[in-house]
Amino acid sequence: MRQPPRARPRLSDAETERRVVDAALRLLAEQGITVGLDGLRFEDVVRAADVSRTSAYRRWPSRDTFVADVLVALARGTELTGIGDRIGDEVGALLAADTVDLRSPQGRHDLFVQLLRLSFQTDVEGTLSSPEFHTYLALRAAFVGVPDDDLRDEIAAALAHSERRAVARGRVVVAGAARLLGMRLVPPLAGDDGYTLVARAVSAASTGFAVSALADPGLVRTTRPLAPFGSTRTAPWSVPALTLAGIVLTHLEPDPDAPVPTLDDLTTGLRALIDAGAHAAATAE
Repeated sequence: MRQPPRARPRLSDAETERRVVDAALRLLAEQGITVGLDGLRFEDVVRAADVSRTSAYRRWPSRDTFVADVLVALARGTELTGIGDRIGDEVGALLAADTVDLRSPQGRHDLFVQLLRLSFQTDVEGTLSSPEFHTYLALRAAFVGVPDDDLRDEIAAALAHSERRAVARGRVVVAGAARLLGMRLVPPLAGDDGYTLVARAVSAASTGFAVSALADPGLVRTTRPLAPFGSTRTAPWSVPALTLAGIVLTHLEPDPDAPVPTLDDLTTGLRALIDAGAHAAATAE
């Protein structure tokens, strides 16, 4: 016997909106993006979201209002799912190596350089492999073409907030890692404001590399064996990782008064920094 059609559960207006916008973002990640979202059909989105057509059309009576909400949602950015775990695993493997020497200033410097390399390379590779980030980066590059002044301003505000989240995360992670490994800011930078400046520079450069890598993935994936920044350890470096690490290391120096960390304290502290960075991003204003 033919089964009766499945009854769709009644959803709140807020849940309907969330499902439709999420479905639109997924479809954009698959199809690519234009400023006007020309290829995104509302009917396809409603079907993918599995919501009532009546409820969807009540929320968005015109295509223009739907497109505006999707563009603003896209501008708010997304998180790289699992990126913290990947970086944590890379860091854990590095710390577990017998070659880590925390007793000497050179050993701590070598470790800090490698931590920067691993973190930045994992971050840019994650961005490059994420379809959601592809659409986000495309909007960053093209939102100035939005003809509606109010909508363009709203998108700009959402992009700025997304940037503040990235800076907040970077500031916490870089400052915490530097302190754990006995580094400090060089004059005239001082305190958290100095780390904010460094994090802003890193975030802006990261975005530039990510946008460039959309057309040339080899920019991220091609590496050379190097031992840069006074390190004694040769490792595979990409252009983005080398540049971003250079931005950080330019503004840091060894702190002669810093205590020497134990391996257990360092392992626990660095993993805690990943969570602290995620929290800082989530709560950034």
